[in-house]
Amino acid sequence: MMNKFFDLRFVIGIFFLAVGILLLLYSFTNPTVMHAAVNRWCGIVFMVFALIMIALAFGKKQADKL
Repeated sequence: MMNKFFDLRFVIGIFFLAVGILLLLYSFTNPTVMHAAVNRWCGIVFMVFALIMIALAFGKKQADKL
């Protein structure tokens, strides 16, 4: 599991997941309706991208590990 932290796809995925969660949470606390919708959609897109990156990091083959 420690080798996953050295994989750039995993690190990027964790970063975008954290930012996506923060944007999603902020969208529910922001009183401005227009900005809340933008933050909500950006948070969802960031989280989807993060899950793809994390899946690519866990789905890599043994031959990729050098």
